[in-house]
Amino acid sequence: MAKANLVLSNGTKVEIEGTAEEVAVLLEKCSSPSADKQNKRSSKPKKDHRQASSQGKKKQGPVGYIAELVSENFFKGKRSLPEVQKKLEEKGHIYAQNSLSPALLHHVRKTKMLRRLKEKDVWVYVS
Repeated sequence: MAKANLVLSNGTKVEIEGTAEEVAVLLEKCSSPSADKQNKRSSKPKKDHRQASSQGKKKQGPVGYIAELVSENFFKGKRSLPEVQKKLEEKGHIYAQNSLSPALLHHVRKTKMLRRLKEKDVWVYVS
């Protein structure tokens, strides 16, 4: 069995053990200029994808989709819960009315993006 000790450009110590042919092939790969580039790339600190993705991430679910409707001026006129449900279904987001109602209330109470009015015993939402 052949052995080789190698120190990479980033300071990593590598011990290779195998047949003479295997060691020669690995030493050749590690000492080539393209290997140095790969080692330099791999030695860079990796980004924390969880943190980066959560910063620019839009809210999903009924709250987020209703916010999109608000930004598209869907609520310029008065809209009832079934109208909101139908519009979201057209966009491919299927929710029961009892899931949409709390999301609409969220935008009324917390974000103040919508107002809620009662007309003929039916709640309507408007921006």
